[in-house]
Amino acid sequence: MNRFVKFINKISISRKLYVMLVLCVFLPLFITDFLFVSIIISTEMNEDERIMNNVAESVKFTLSDYCDSAYIFLNSLASDRAIDQFVSSEYGSPLSFYEERYPLVSRTPFANDRFTATVYSLKKGIVSGGSFQDLSRYSDSAWYKEYMSTPNRYVLHIGYDRIYWRDQRVISTVSVFDFFHKSDSKENKPLIKVDMNYSDIQRVIDNSNYSNIIYVCNNDAIIFSNDQKGGVTTPFSVVTPEIKENAAFTTSFTLMDKTMDVYVMGNENIMARALRQNAKLFVTLILFNLIIPIVLYRLFVRSFVDRVRTLTSFIESNDANELETLGQNEEGDEISRLTQAYNDMTVRINSLIDNEYKERLRRQEMDLARQRAELHALHSQINPHFLFNALESIRMHSLLKKENETARMVEKLAIIQRQNVEWNEDSVKVSDEIRFVEAYLELQKYRFGNKLVYEISVDEECKEKRLPKITLVTFVENACIHGMENKTSSCYIFVRVSMEGDELVLEVEDTGTGIKDDECRKLLYDIENVSMSTIEDRKSIGILNAALRLKMFTGGRVKFEIESEHGVGTIVTIRIPQESGEKQ
Repeated sequence: MNRFVKFINKISISRKLYVMLVLCVFLPLFITDFLFVSIIISTEMNEDERIMNNVAESVKFTLSDYCDSAYIFLNSLASDRAIDQFVSSEYGSPLSFYEERYPLVSRTPFANDRFTATVYSLKKGIVSGGSFQDLSRYSDSAWYKEYMSTPNRYVLHIGYDRIYWRDQRVISTVSVFDFFHKSDSKENKPLIKVDMNYSDIQRVIDNSNYSNIIYVCNNDAIIFSNDQKGGVTTPFSVVTPEIKENAAFTTSFTLMDKTMDVYVMGNENIMARALRQNAKLFVTLILFNLIIPIVLYRLFVRSFVDRVRTLTSFIESNDANELETLGQNEEGDEISRLTQAYNDMTVRINSLIDNEYKERLRRQEMDLARQRAELHALHSQINPHFLFNALESIRMHSLLKKENETARMVEKLAIIQRQNVEWNEDSVKVSDEIRFVEAYLELQKYRFGNKLVYEISVDEECKEKRLPKITLVTFVENACIHGMENKTSSCYIFVRVSMEGDELVLEVEDTGTGIKDDECRKLLYDIENVSMSTIEDRKSIGILNAALRLKMFTGGRVKFEIESEHGVGTIVTIRIPQESGEKQ
């Protein structure tokens, strides 16, 4: 959060206002409109799908109703014993056939508005005409071949066949006429065929006034459609790939032994039609929603950004020796109060400058000028950039010669040297100090090889904490050098940084030679009681210097713990209280 606030503070007020305009006005408006349109479109699509499903179900119901009724009509005739006896008998002359046929036809309806039934028989003496036909005359017909080629007892025949005197579309239910003589064989058996009224079915579909174009297909043939194309005497059209690809809803169902596919074509999207019809209104509303916020934004910007710029320009152009007041005393918002506060502050500062500090500041300015000259001369004598450039040249030369390990060591040395030279701040972030520690250990690993093994772990919440510069690395250096002294086997060094309550805990552990108990107690005493006077006459002051700077950094509240066992290793723990030691 702090980083974000710092980043925002670097952006000009006018740009921040633009960002607020986009994020707080335009973006919510866009998201709200997008969600609203999405919901409307989704609702409309669901409604369209529901309507198309209802259309498909209605078509399915219509065709199923006709087929079921035809099935019932066929079975009612097939179960008539008189008709069965009539088609199973042989007749010596046409006269005897007609004498038996007349009373049968008179009492039994073989046709109605929806169906026409025909009985076919191979018996001798059958005279073709009306509701009874000689089956031998139809052995080459499409419906007979289809029925005989399938094992089904009932077959739904859909075709373009010759009926009486013309070719026309036919939908028929065909079955063997053996209600009273159950047999698996179809050969030489009477047949009954119920022809449905194709025009009647088509008329029902047309009169349903579906809002969508539908195509009812069997295989690739379009059997029914409400697109006003085709007719009873027209051969079935073939369903095109465009129909299949553009169909908004597709379903299938079974009629007897046939699979029927229903393609429902989509209507024009209602939302698209509404947008097109109200395009001018939508454009007007969009412009209205954009122009008014922009105009109001410009007015608010002029209200305070221009005044802030005026105040800033006046402060920047003011003479530091004699501050002037800004001639704005009107009452108003915070900027007006800020201007008045600046004027009041200017009056007080001028009074202090004139009465107490003007002469003292002049003398201090002369002293500072002399000190700057001395520092500049000293800086000219020791220019660390020469060393950094030289190290970088060595590193690049090593990389060119593919001496990658040497280049990496030079890079680590440059990191350490820069940390030593740059003293513009005495404290650094934990993450920067750890980077320094890692560079140092990498150099030592280059020296000691596999004998040195280290591990560094830092909690994420500790990386932004601060501590005195080159303090943690001093304890790591002591563990690395003194811990590995006279150590023939591998030495492990562990560096850990964590938070325990309100304390930042630094731990440096080594598996080196360790420290004897009396030496350990003396070292801890020296660290806890270190001062400037105690380190002036000492030659080796690395740890004591780091401990002194930690005490100065925390106001004497830092805590040190040393645990060591000779021949086993040493653990140094440093606890820095954050309520006083953390630099925000």
